[in-house]
Parts: sequence; structure tokens; C-alpha cells
Amino acid sequence: MPERKRQRRKDARPEEILTAALQEFGEKGFASASMGSIATRAGIARTTIYLYYDSKDAIFEAALLDRLGGMIASATDLLAIDAPFATVLERVLRTYYDRIVGTDAAVLLRVMIAESGRFPALSVFLRDNMLASVEALLTRLISIGIQRGEVRAEVAALDLNVVLAPAVFAVVFGLMFGETAPLDKERYIRSHLQIILNGLRG
Repeated sequence: MPERKRQRRKDARPEEILTAALQEFGEKGFASASMGSIATRAGIARTTIYLYYDSKDAIFEAALLDRLGGMIASATDLLAIDAPFATVLERVLRTYYDRIVGTDAAVLLRVMIAESGRFPALSVFLRDNMLASVEALLTRLISIGIQRGEVRAEVAALDLNVVLAPAVFAVVFGLMFGETAPLDKERYIRSHLQIILNGLRG
């Protein structure tokens, strides 16, 4: 019994470290955060954190892969659903809103906006690993809509990042105003979906 307890604790540590790191980055920014302070938040020894991550950069990259990468993977899985394009699009968008907007993942965007100029390697990692995957996801999504005859063929030639742009704004809005002027999330999602569908269908 004690052995199983220790095993569960060990398995949980990477997630605990990432959660602690996002709290630290959110309060102090990337530059001012330290491995020691992240370890303290996670409830582990400073030496223990290095068993999992060898630097702040590695933790940040792991957080990107876990939070954003996990969202992208879940959204990509939805493309296999045999359903009308509008249904698939809504589920993809809701996956983003549920897993990114108003969650600790928003800290990643805050750090990238505020500090990517000082840490260009993080920006490159985001672009090469996350943005490329988002672009591929949107391309496949629109292709499905075109094949089903529910999206205009010429849409494929457009910059498809505009499909998710309102969702990115929702994160920025939350970072700027927080609880002082919260979005009506459900109304915002419905508005986002309707505007995008109107544009895609023509």
C-alpha cells in the first residue's frame, strides 16, 4: 500500500510542477521566476525538480505541449466525427474555449506577449510546434467543410488563422480585465461561431 502511494505521487509530479510553474510565471513573469520557487510551489525539493526538467525553458516548453498541445490534439480528434461542418466547428472552438480561455494556460500567452522578445527560443518553439499544428488543424477543418459542400471553395486560399482569432482575443481580454469586466463566455462563443459560419458559407 505505501509503495502504491509513492508511485502515484511520483507520477503526479510533472503535472504538479507544470501547474506550479504556470502560477509562478503568472505572478512573476518568466524572467523573474526561478527553478527553486517553482519547486517550492510544487511542494518538492529544488534538486527533485531537475529530475524532470533541466531548466525554466524546458518547463515552459512542456507546459506549451501539455496545455496547448493537448488542446490541439483533442480538437484534431474531433475532425473524425461524421457530423455537419457547423457541428464539428463548434466542438473544435469549444475545445479551445474550455481548455484555454479562463484557465492557467492563458499564462502562456501572457508570457509570450510580454517576454518573447527577450527569450526568442520560446517564440521559435511556439511557432514551430504549436502554430504549425494549429494551421494544419484549420486547413483540415476547412477542407472537410469544402468536401461536404458546406464551405465555399475559395475559403481554402484565405489566411485561416482568422477562424481562431476571436478566441485568442478572448484570452487577451481576460488577461487585461480579469474579473472586473468578464466576458459572457457562452454568448461570446455563440457570436464567434455565427460570425465565422456566415463568412465561410458566403
